[in-house]
Formats: sequence, C-alpha cells, structure tokens
Amino acid sequence: MTSQMCDIVIHAGKVVTMNDQNEVLENGVVAISGNRICAVGQAQDMQHWQGKKTIHAPMQALIPGLIDTHNHLFQLAGRGLGDGMALWQWLGEFMLPLAADIRPAEALAAVRLGALEAASSGVTTVLDNHYAPADPETTIAVAQALQDTGLRGIVARGMFGPFTPVARDNGLQDTLFRHSVKHELDTMQECLSNWKQGRVQIWPSPINIIYNDLDLVLGSAEMARKFDVRWQTHCSEAPVDPDIFQKAYGARPFRWLDEQGWLDERAGFAHAIWMDDDEIERAGRAGCSIAHNPMSNEYLASGPIRLKELLEAGVRIGLGADGAAGHQVDLFQIMRQAVYVQRLARLDPQASNAQDAFWLATRGGAEMLGIDAGQLSEGKLADMALVNLDQPHLSPCFDVVASLVYCASGRDVTTTIVNGQVIYENGQSQCVSKQEVVARAREHCIALITRLGVLKPAGLMPA
Repeated sequence: MTSQMCDIVIHAGKVVTMNDQNEVLENGVVAISGNRICAVGQAQDMQHWQGKKTIHAPMQALIPGLIDTHNHLFQLAGRGLGDGMALWQWLGEFMLPLAADIRPAEALAAVRLGALEAASSGVTTVLDNHYAPADPETTIAVAQALQDTGLRGIVARGMFGPFTPVARDNGLQDTLFRHSVKHELDTMQECLSNWKQGRVQIWPSPINIIYNDLDLVLGSAEMARKFDVRWQTHCSEAPVDPDIFQKAYGARPFRWLDEQGWLDERAGFAHAIWMDDDEIERAGRAGCSIAHNPMSNEYLASGPIRLKELLEAGVRIGLGADGAAGHQVDLFQIMRQAVYVQRLARLDPQASNAQDAFWLATRGGAEMLGIDAGQLSEGKLADMALVNLDQPHLSPCFDVVASLVYCASGRDVTTTIVNGQVIYENGQSQCVSKQEVVARAREHCIALITRLGVLKPAGLMPA
C-alpha cells in the first residue's frame, strides 16, 4: 500500500474512540492532518500512515479531549476558601465580595493558572464564565489567555446589570450590580464585535436568571441570535431558586423563558438542579443544554441533578468544574462524582455508570458547546489526550473506561493535543511557561486574599 503522509501519528495501547459503536481499539493508531483526524484504526491496518511527528505510547490510552462546559477560572484566586457555606451564603459572604474587589491583573493570573491546569489534565475545551472584572479589555484578555495556552474555549461574559429587588431581598450586596441593562448589552456587543474568533469564542451570559433583570436575560438571548453564538446563565442551583423566581414573576424559570420564546438550542444553563417535570419536558423539547457540575453541587450541598430524566427528555448535557466551588479543573474526578451522586441520590447502583460519565465529558460536552469533537473518528477535530496506564492505581486495567473514570486523575495525562497541535507534553506546556504562570498566580492571588482580609498574612504560602 502506498505511504500516506500526515502531521502526527499516534500509536497507543488503547484508543477510546467514543464513536457511535463505542469502540476501544487495542494497539490503535490515530493519524492527524492539520486540525482534523484523517484516519483511525488498528496498527496492522494503519502501517501506511507516516507522520512528521510520531508518538509511541504502548502503555497509554488515547482519549477524546475532555470538555469543561462551565467554569469560573478567575475564582481559582480563592481556591480552598469559603468552606462550609451553602450557595447564597457562599456568594454573599465570600465569592461576590472577592469578585467585586479583584483587579484585572489578579483575575488574569488566576485565569492563566486555570487554563494551564486544564491543558495539563487532558481538558481541551473550557467554557469560562468570566464576570470579574467584565470590562471589554479584561474580557478579551481572558479570551486571549485561553488561546495563548493552546486551548479551545468560550468566554461567557457574565453580566449582573442593575440591582434587582430579588437580589436585594435575598441578601446579595449591590457591589457587582453596577450597570444598566443598556450598558451591559452595549459592552457585550463591543466584545463580540472586537474579538477575532479563532479557537476561542465569546458568548453573552446574564449571570443568573433568578436575580438578573429579565430584560438583560432576553437581551442576551437576542444578541446571541444576532451574532450566531450561544448563551449561558446560572439557573435553579439552590432549592429555593425556583420558588424565589415564581414568587417574583409568576412562573418557574424554564416555563417563563419558554413562554417568552427564548428557550431553544442556543440557550444554556449551569446547574439546573431544581427543575420540575414540566420544566424538564420544555427544556427537552427546546433542545437547550445544561452544564452539570457535580463536585460544586456536592461541595455547596446544592443537590443532585435529575440526570436520567433530562437525558431522556432530550436535553444536551456536559460536565463542568465550576471554579472555586469545584476546586480543580480535573474532569476525571468530576466524571466519577457524576456517577456517585446519581447512585447516592437514587440509592441505585445502576442509576449511572462510567460509560455515561465519559460520554458526558466528551461527546455530551461537544454537542452542548457546538464543537465538532468529543470522539476519535475520521474528520473530527484533532482534540485528544494520552493517559498513562502504566501505574499502580491504574493496574490491572480490565475495562479502560471504568479505570479512567474511577481511578485516573488529570495528573495521569502525559500529552494534550488541541486542533492538531501538541499543547502539553511530558509535564510541560508547549505554549506558556509553567514556572512563570504559577509564580505570577501565587503573587497576585496572595495579594488579593490579603487585601480582602479573608486570611491573615501569616497563614499564606510565600509567593
């Protein structure tokens, strides 16, 4: 057979394709040309493929890149703080004050740290719901930071708008509710118009439908349609949220949005834990999407999502790390929590499984964000990662997907490829300086936390 040239050829002990047949190829090979996968098969059938770069990984699993569908990378500036609070207290006493006082350099240092952590953990796409600071310059700098790290991504610019009675009556401070609806939407349009979209997009994101001005919510949905992008908001994360919304506006949030004509395939929601049957049916019929954040939901004791019913209704669902409430940008840990929380909530060991969770972190996330990735198949975007299986905690490996979900972590990733480019390899970013990113994050984050008075300086690790 005539040799065929490509850019990268990867020989892996196991190739977890996540294709329509869920094939796992023993001694598999994936060939990459440009930013696309040009061939996938077993070694004996792929000998004619010759790459400018060849990666031999006989004791590793090649997997589709993991997709983080909801994060707040700037929040990593306060990682590990705010422990023992429920959602509204966590927001009012810890996170929103931090967000109100964080400076652009501090936010960007934390974003770069989170982006580097994602790349080193096999995450190839991050939706970063960035809301502090949310001026055009910082928003675009966040998008640039994701791109500079080599990631594919979305910056969902969080908008608070005016201080609403709902926010006031439920204990939130007015520090982030600084601007009119017009100002927020004009600024959003400026960001969308000025950013040259490549691997990273910018989306509108009213911060939370429960306490946002509803003209801001509808204006965001309209702007997403105008610029042919999607939009995302927080919704029904705490048990009290739907009742608060219904008391204020006469309907539960998904029903209200559906009746306004803006519940559709562009609409995305973070959490959406406390939905009733009618809302699930409406969400499924509309084809909207939900970012499921099991680690932060457990950490803040917000509750378990109704995963089975949502999937059966046709809602698109991916997994998210969710900033400081999730602590790490590690989708492996989040996958296993996605299984465990469903089993515990239903007291049923068959409520979810490893294959379900791996699908959410790959194909589910790709469908939710509209990315032609999430599987290792010919013609798909070349976003993937290698995981080292030659370790005690991953041996023996009888079922590679179960081992990845229940035993692996982001620290087991050896190589991350995005858009056909190696962005992380052998413990080092190929795009940015790990040492510089970590040092700057320590310096800026310590300065922020010291200024806020959350910890005494003596309790802080030196920069």
